[in-house]
Amino acid sequence: MKIDRKNFEPALNSDKESMNFPSNWPSNCPLQSAVDCQHTVFMAFTSKPATANQCKSQAERNRAQSAIGDGACTRHGLSVFPSFNDCKHQVALLPHLGPYIGKAYLTASHGKIAETPARRNPAHMTWWPYQGVDRHSLFSNFVEEN
Repeated sequence: MKIDRKNFEPALNSDKESMNFPSNWPSNCPLQSAVDCQHTVFMAFTSKPATANQCKSQAERNRAQSAIGDGACTRHGLSVFPSFNDCKHQVALLPHLGPYIGKAYLTASHGKIAETPARRNPAHMTWWPYQGVDRHSLFSNFVEEN
């Protein structure tokens, strides 16, 4: 898939000093397997355009508070998928995520990402955004089936 980057809002951190993760995250977060973002990703939304509230992590929503190990870290990231079809599969499994699928191109200034396969969706990835990244504005493009 060829990406036309001019259609993506920058939503970048303004300087290298802001490329930090929140200090209240677990010490193992992001996971050791995480790499700098350099990916096109897809995410499910309940409405469009995307809102800041829809781009909150489980931790920011006060969910999965008893998670331990890697789960304590992944709850601080956002669930994203490497393809439209992988995201569509997730929506079929969990319809409450919403019927809309947003697309974003993430770069190293947006944070770290790792493959975090789920039992019912092996393509699941977790994105840990840096502080100050305007997450929802990255998903300004919504994908529809042809």
